[in-house]
Amino acid sequence: MNNLMIGMDERKTKIAEKLSSQYAVNIISIEEYERLVEYSQKIETESELLILEKIVNERNVTEPPREKKPIPQYIEREFTNVLSTREISGPMVGGIITNILGETKIILDEDDLINDETTLHVSSVLGSIDIRLSGNINVVCKVIPILGEARNKYKKAAGNGKTLIINGNVILGDIKIK
Repeated sequence: MNNLMIGMDERKTKIAEKLSSQYAVNIISIEEYERLVEYSQKIETESELLILEKIVNERNVTEPPREKKPIPQYIEREFTNVLSTREISGPMVGGIITNILGETKIILDEDDLINDETTLHVSSVLGSIDIRLSGNINVVCKVIPILGEARNKYKKAAGNGKTLIINGNVILGDIKIK
């Protein structure tokens, strides 16, 4: 590989780092970041590289970072757990829980369920999901076990309460609701 190509590869790496920084501070979108990094990898001439460097360097000066929008306090949560243990608790309006070769514990009180009806989508492969509930919660379990087990041992208090719907599947693992 000649010296010109080595220099171009180093410059392409610097461009990718600058683009990554611009994305991190919200100057460019993920789509623009991916497009420009892909374009930089295809560049073969010095003139193309100079143009891209100019574009990337001007962004730092001319475009102020966009304000990050505040995250709502109660949002639908998405968690992925791979080869580890995770505990999830707190207010939610719904969630998507994926567990692969790990253990996930979900601890919810009736007050944690913001809506009258909350849906959790759960998937577990070769792992376990343990859902611990307290309060007056109606539980609807629509989990499909495939060479696994889905158990609902939760005993709700008397009266009408909020409803937790648990959809999903378990493959070679288990989901316990207590």
